[in-house]
Amino acid sequence: MHLLLRILCLSILLVSAAPAYARATETIRVEASTVTPAFPTSISFEVTAESSAAPLVAAQLLYGPAQSNGLTLVELPVTPGQRVTLQHRLDTEVYYFPPGTEMNYRWVFRDADGNEMTTPLETFLYHDERFPWAERSERNVIVYWYEGGAAFGEELITVATQTLDQLEQEIGAQLDQPVRIYVYASNRDMRSALQRNSVEWVGGAAWTGLGVIIGGIMPGDTAEIERIIPHELSHQVLAQATRNPYGGVPVWFDEGLAVHNQIQRDLGWDELVEEAAIEGRLIPLSSLAASFPADPAQATLSYAQSRDMVEYMLDVYGPEAMRALVAAFATATPIDEALTKVIGMTVDEVDAAWRTTLPAQVREVPMVPGPQTAPPSRFDQAASVPQANQPAGLSWLEQIQQQAPWAFLVGLAFLVIVGLTITGFVVVIVLRLAGVDKRTS
Repeated sequence: MHLLLRILCLSILLVSAAPAYARATETIRVEASTVTPAFPTSISFEVTAESSAAPLVAAQLLYGPAQSNGLTLVELPVTPGQRVTLQHRLDTEVYYFPPGTEMNYRWVFRDADGNEMTTPLETFLYHDERFPWAERSERNVIVYWYEGGAAFGEELITVATQTLDQLEQEIGAQLDQPVRIYVYASNRDMRSALQRNSVEWVGGAAWTGLGVIIGGIMPGDTAEIERIIPHELSHQVLAQATRNPYGGVPVWFDEGLAVHNQIQRDLGWDELVEEAAIEGRLIPLSSLAASFPADPAQATLSYAQSRDMVEYMLDVYGPEAMRALVAAFATATPIDEALTKVIGMTVDEVDAAWRTTLPAQVREVPMVPGPQTAPPSRFDQAASVPQANQPAGLSWLEQIQQQAPWAFLVGLAFLVIVGLTITGFVVVIVLRLAGVDKRTS
């Protein structure tokens, strides 16, 4: 009995110590709330709230992508009153969100007595309303298009589902959240949906954290469908399968899997990798874990190498190993530890094993001198070349002939002319001494 009485008293104390807004939120009520998306320029929020007790003095708007863990908070100015109407316009040309972003928002109000009320979380779709979209959905993939008719939409969704089948077989993963694919009928239309100052050559874009893909594909362009859709869907499936707050997937694995899944293969990449192997220009796999080089040629080689590495691992170790790797990445296991656990090799060891399948490097004598030491004055002394960098086994004449053939020919001609001139002088002198040139009166 005494214990029950103590619990009752403690409960009364806890209730009396609670903040005022927790006791009287029923005095604040939202009369109307609307949101008006206007892609790509803005999202407008409007709300009307009233208080049956103290005047309303503060209001906050919280908004953000539904797939994000946080919301952005905006403090709105409030003229104190029993009833207030507030608006907020979010400039999405500055704070960009792609079309198809699912957004959450809620309102928070407080009155002069400290009472507070928070509205339930509401959701809307930031859709591109500028085009008359048709829509098809299957297995958590939603495809939007506005030109090409039903046949084009059927082709898009067919390639998407084929890609999902392939990824499920290779890495054992599927989409557990929706992915929206917006297919614009021209590059110009597609670029109008991108953030300002995006690079001009881009043919598509994807946001794995938002579940959105956009691309510029003309109806009938099967090659682009088979390139863009599988590539970008691969990124989305892998991102959902490995999402965790601690670490991600190596870029070479992510991009290699995406390029591998393209039905339309990139031409010339096999030869590109073989040439790089022969010339000793392959990029270490460990250097491709965090990012790819900015140089276009090096970036292309990075994509090609990554694709070949993923295909090598699939061929040698099989889909079971790939599934185990994806499961390890989902728990933020470091790449070396994951590879060692699954296939018994580190990144460098796998890289070395893959390279044995390529043509051997051909080591040629470099024709361009190596590092040079600059003279004190570039006008009065030639740069010195370390002796170790000179080609071995060649005379100085052979070196000139190989490194500067035109200079060699000019020098040779000069020597011939000088030789003939000297010979002529010698002949004249000899004839005079012999008396051949003497004249009689």
